[in-house]
Amino acid sequence: MSSRLHIFAVSDSVGETAEKIAIASVLQFPVERNITRFSRVTKEEQVLQILDKAVQEDAVIIYTIVKPKLWKFMDEKAKEKNVIAVNVMAPIIDIIQAKTRLQPAYISGLTHKMDDQYFNRMKAIEYTIEHDNGQNLDTIHEADLVILGLPQTSKTPLSMHLANLSIKVANYPITVDTEIPQEIMELKGKVPMVGLTIDMDTLLELRRERLRSFELPPNIETIDEMVAEELDNAYRIYAKLKCLVIDVTTNDIEEIGNTITHKFNLPLKVTHHRF
Repeated sequence: MSSRLHIFAVSDSVGETAEKIAIASVLQFPVERNITRFSRVTKEEQVLQILDKAVQEDAVIIYTIVKPKLWKFMDEKAKEKNVIAVNVMAPIIDIIQAKTRLQPAYISGLTHKMDDQYFNRMKAIEYTIEHDNGQNLDTIHEADLVILGLPQTSKTPLSMHLANLSIKVANYPITVDTEIPQEIMELKGKVPMVGLTIDMDTLLELRRERLRSFELPPNIETIDEMVAEELDNAYRIYAKLKCLVIDVTTNDIEEIGNTITHKFNLPLKVTHHRF
């Protein structure tokens, strides 16, 4: 029994997948372990060099080479040199091919195109957080979408839902005395805008629940009057900006998000099935 294990993680791309599989596997065993990553392996001579090194160090090879010609070369030469080499992608590709009856593309590095999507999503989330509730108007022109809405119309949750689809969202609050800043007016017709509204009775109920946490404006006598003025002001602003107006009273965030992405042809449409 060997108390030491050396694994070579070999890839024709960056090699992160092979390395992660190697790490996840070797951690299951109480042995001294060492992992060496070999990336951008695209030539037969590189494979031979790795195999010779594996012989010298008694290493096991885990690899994610996509091109069939090169992985077959790896398999053949590894057997000749008595090196254990495992292609961790081939069985999965074979299963998917049999299931779909489609031919794989055999393109290296596709996971890193997905990484680009990940970083774009992170940038969108960061931007959306920084532009929540009217913040940082000086960079609002960089938004993919501007959402305006009264309090309790789920501006922030909706913005974050869309940010998770890699859409940079800025949202701006509407109150009874809101006047739209010039930075937003200048985006009219240039950046998609959505105005969120809500049934008056629902908004009244929400306001009454929070009645003790705020005071009515001096020129308004009742909460009913304040809510009516808020809604009127919101509709005036939406008309001025020519917003797409969406009533959020009965629709959930995902449905609203789907409406917005479809209307403005934004990147993604995502459906979540709950069980």
